[in-house]
Amino acid sequence: MGAWGAGLYSDDTTCDVRDDYIQHLKHGLSHDEACQKVLGRQAARLGEPEVACLVYVALADTAWKYGRLDETLKDKALSLLHAGGDLSVWERDAPGDVPARRKALKAIEARLATPQPAEKPVKVSPPKPRKVRTTAPLGSVFSLDLPSQRQVLLVLVGFVELEKSIDPVFSVLAQPIASAESMPIRIAGDAPTLVLSKGFRQPFRHVAILPRDERKDILTGLTPLDITVEAALPFQREHTVWLALGRIASEVDAHL
Repeated sequence: MGAWGAGLYSDDTTCDVRDDYIQHLKHGLSHDEACQKVLGRQAARLGEPEVACLVYVALADTAWKYGRLDETLKDKALSLLHAGGDLSVWERDAPGDVPARRKALKAIEARLATPQPAEKPVKVSPPKPRKVRTTAPLGSVFSLDLPSQRQVLLVLVGFVELEKSIDPVFSVLAQPIASAESMPIRIAGDAPTLVLSKGFRQPFRHVAILPRDERKDILTGLTPLDITVEAALPFQREHTVWLALGRIASEVDAHL
């Protein structure tokens, strides 16, 4: 489920929705434009009922607090709340927290049914250009040294646009490299990849590098390889975890 509490803003999805909406307003977008941006980012997951509930309710709640909630968004959020919100997920995954979650959703439902405050002024400042972390193309392959003296291959599968940067995202191949002779010359599109789950609040299928020094190339510590990836590997932004490169190596070693 990936939540650390029963409140609405106790998971990555609702926090992203709230923060993205506010950031778009600060960048000069209208309410409608900000909503389109937020929903566009979450579009791939809106077909999942529990995710749709998180997205629309968080968006409506944030817009209400900023005095910008429109009737269409309000009706969408209230219809989801009237249908029970995401309580079925909590009943399945965290039954002991259902009363607290129900209370949180009821409070939001009651708030959305009341007149919203006056439109809150937002100081507008144009966004600064994002730092492009790498120009390496999708499908680029890199090796990473592990504490166990083995190596593992990382395939660049996507990019994520953050507030200040555009970060590369990698899948880690599940087969470690013990020697130069075991290095492949090509990688199939259905090659098994590692899922990091031990010690994490949810499974992560991709890793992104958390930079320790913004002055350095984010790929420092990785070795580029001339290996062909025959077909694009799957990529889902919501299954990405940001870790320092040393932590990535340690976690990968522990999961192999």
